[in-house]
Amino acid sequence: MNLGNEHRQIRLKQLPQTKQILKLIGRIKLADLMELSENEFAKIIKEIENDPLFKKLFSPSNRQEKVVSYIRFPESRLARSFYELKEDIAVDRSSPNIESFLHSRKQVVPLIKRLGIDKFKKYFLYNDGQLSYKDISLACNLGEKEVRKIMTLTDDFSIQSEFFNPSTINVDRNISYSKVAKIEKYDSGDFVISFFSPHLVKGRYWINYEKLAELKNRALSHTELRKINKLVHTLKAINARKSIIYQIIRKVLKKQSIYFATSNSKNLVSLSQRELAKDMNVNPSIISRAIARRSIETPWGEEYPIKYFLPNRKRIIKKLITDIINDGKCIRTDEGIREKLRKDFNIDISRRSVASYRQELKIPRYSDRARSCKVK
Repeated sequence: MNLGNEHRQIRLKQLPQTKQILKLIGRIKLADLMELSENEFAKIIKEIENDPLFKKLFSPSNRQEKVVSYIRFPESRLARSFYELKEDIAVDRSSPNIESFLHSRKQVVPLIKRLGIDKFKKYFLYNDGQLSYKDISLACNLGEKEVRKIMTLTDDFSIQSEFFNPSTINVDRNISYSKVAKIEKYDSGDFVISFFSPHLVKGRYWINYEKLAELKNRALSHTELRKINKLVHTLKAINARKSIIYQIIRKVLKKQSIYFATSNSKNLVSLSQRELAKDMNVNPSIISRAIARRSIETPWGEEYPIKYFLPNRKRIIKKLITDIINDGKCIRTDEGIREKLRKDFNIDISRRSVASYRQELKIPRYSDRARSCKVK
């Protein structure tokens, strides 16, 4: 890690500890926001949504004055593992926060099970601020104190989700990955993005700018206007990070749909980070930061870095050359490999390119492989 990256990581790690989170987030760039870990980002969201100003815009006493709502991301849901509510899979129980969270879970889990998944989704996970705690308690036959406990658990699970859905990539190396989603199937057979964190499942903030303008036109002080503008800026920054993560996974799912359906790595198609950035109309550096140290779980339970699903053309060709040579049925010359690529995979490259890729792979030339085969 270079010194610049090290300083940036130290700076970012300090952000969630400050009491002035709303002030500081307005001063960092999207690129820096993308580099925050999932639990640090969830802490920011919790801090913001507990702010009285946010509550006033999200869940006002007069519903006609509602400024902020949630809009869910299409074809996404909360991973099924959340509803399993297993507490024995936490990777690190030494943290006081984890122990406190586990203790609260023991109290709240029976409430959620009694409530049922459908009601939990409707009144807690996808609650858009239209219903008060009193409304929810009446609809769910719960006390208001119990409603608050379930709400708190849902928020805290976003912060602790990495402990309950730990990545298994590079566990023996000094590299830490965050598993952000799993590709699952609906009963219909269609794929769906299952996020591990409730805050991603809720989607992005939708701001009613007409209502916001009406609010600003009232007799507000300069300080109040500044706070509102800062909050709106913060919500837009959060939206940007959430939307970029979602779009990347969604486009990966669409582009690599055959691979996800077959689990055959030969069905991975070329999708470079630059191509993805152009399609999403963002700077390639944002894509690079968004996928760094983040992973996805496949429908068959294997976990890979997001970068794995973004192979460039060269990586695809080198993989195919390796597979062709390792096939064992026939020892092929570079020209034979070139012809196989053209005929079976519609990839037309020169014999010289095949030789160059083979050398990069440190695979012996045809004559050496043929001689080795005869010796055996």
